[in-house]
Amino acid sequence: MRAGLYIHFPFCRAKCPYCHFYSLADRDDLYAEWWEGLKREAESSAGLAPDVDTIYVGGGTPSLLQPDDLNAVRELIGACFGVEASEWTLEVNPEVRDGGVVRGWKDAGVTRLSVGVQSFDDAILRKLGRRYSADEARDFVGLARKAGFASVGIDLMTGVPGEPGSAAGQAVEETVRLAPDHVSLYILEDVDGLPFEKVLEREPVDDDSVAESYQHIRAGLEDAGLRQYEISNFARPGMECLHNLKYWRYEPFLGLGPSACSHIGDRRWCNRRKLGDWAKALFDGRPLYEEVVELTPAASAREALVFGLRLAGGVDLERLRERFGVDVEADFAAAMAELVADGWLVREMGTVRIPPERFLVSNHVFSRLV
Repeated sequence: MRAGLYIHFPFCRAKCPYCHFYSLADRDDLYAEWWEGLKREAESSAGLAPDVDTIYVGGGTPSLLQPDDLNAVRELIGACFGVEASEWTLEVNPEVRDGGVVRGWKDAGVTRLSVGVQSFDDAILRKLGRRYSADEARDFVGLARKAGFASVGIDLMTGVPGEPGSAAGQAVEETVRLAPDHVSLYILEDVDGLPFEKVLEREPVDDDSVAESYQHIRAGLEDAGLRQYEISNFARPGMECLHNLKYWRYEPFLGLGPSACSHIGDRRWCNRRKLGDWAKALFDGRPLYEEVVELTPAASAREALVFGLRLAGGVDLERLRERFGVDVEADFAAAMAELVADGWLVREMGTVRIPPERFLVSNHVFSRLV
């Protein structure tokens, strides 16, 4: 089973008030420290994932990386892991105006762009702290298309305070016009302790309206040929994100960089969160991880079941049993029977899945199976 490689780039021009991923705003002075740490971690981790076939550079704002930077990353990965990935994703903000830079990313080996559009409403973009307009986001997608990337995807967000009633329809209309290969659709949530928490306190959103907006966009994307393959993700046939599928299929992945997490074999761990702590541990030869979990076959099987139920196709229970030697169907027989009877799960040909109309409340299913 081939592994995915995740690289965390922890720098941004400005920190978005709703973002909970680790990043540092306007700290170019720390770039060299990150790069030296990345080289050390890659060199010391090469034996953990000898067969890598996907790369994903996330952040932060990885589109701050220039083509020469990405060429250096490619050389580092080649030297340490010895492979050319079939899919290399770069997360980008649509602030880049230079078509030469965009083409340079492709020449460096990037095959797939994940563009953080979020909204086609300028007022909503300002509220989210985004530093571009809807027109600029449209223009960037055009640049990416001209550069000839194998796949161009966009991120959309709903549930933002102040969204007009026309937002869902506009999102569908604009997305159809841009014709991306992939769409990630997120609901704004989990902002406890972040600056955006105060915005939601001042402008609470109605859960029913958010659900209606999500369902409207979901249906529109499906009608446009973007098939929902995971709770938050849609793609044209054959254009699914292979790297992210590894997470949901419970396949191995190795994370490099501050706050990056890994799961190899029966062991899962996360790196020290802060850049300084992560780099110092690497330079001093001290333990790099903040959290290490040793997984039993039973724990792995349960987790694989829950992650797999995020996929539209669900989980093949027999394959799960063969892989881990654990019969999760027997372990959760009563819970599964009740969930099926109440319409929360569907059983088909040895597969169990959550029906799409229940995706938004899938935590009810997950809570019964952990």
